[in-house]
Amino acid sequence: MRTFPKGSKQILWLGGLVLVVAAVTVPARAQSQDSGQNQELTFSLGGIPGQRRSFQGSAGAAQISADRSFGINYGHRFLDAKIAALYGELEFVAIPNRALTAASATVPQNYASLYLTPGVRLKFLPGSRLSPWAAIGGGYGLYQQSAQLSNGQNTTNKFLNRGVFEYGGGLDYRLFRFIGLRGEVRDFFSGNPNLNAALNSSTQHNVVASGGIILRF
Repeated sequence: MRTFPKGSKQILWLGGLVLVVAAVTVPARAQSQDSGQNQELTFSLGGIPGQRRSFQGSAGAAQISADRSFGINYGHRFLDAKIAALYGELEFVAIPNRALTAASATVPQNYASLYLTPGVRLKFLPGSRLSPWAAIGGGYGLYQQSAQLSNGQNTTNKFLNRGVFEYGGGLDYRLFRFIGLRGEVRDFFSGNPNLNAALNSSTQHNVVASGGIILRF
């Protein structure tokens, strides 16, 4: 039975806090806007595929499991034209439990991750029902490994902070004036999580695919 890393609830609590703050402040700010729907709030669910990470100087590798993801995105449109619109955005994604296995090394049993990346998003054909877009940004990543390693030993080095470069794209579908749907794929490119062993690369791609609902104000 899979267990969450001890303390990973803190990551989900932080996501909930972002959600509550956004839900309270965005409508209040939006009411003061005279130009219409300049703001978007998106809630999404998705997942990240499993991946294999090779160890340095050996044939061994760690297998990282797939996991679900939870996301919140706030976007503010500050430039609009018929062919495209430019948004500033704040992207939050939490991935609560990725299991780790390795035959040739002692690794954490699992780890959680969180990404918080401000950036910009360019949306094409913003007045159409279907609007493709591309986004780029950068910010903060937090990795939290489990309290126990794969050999049963405890560890105290559980948290690791990383810088993150984020990019991706997606498609928005307008259902009604204030509600839409979004499908997207983003890569949170960062330094490695702490796998308790040297890897043959100092960076890791974390590709998250998700879908969600957009609220426009």
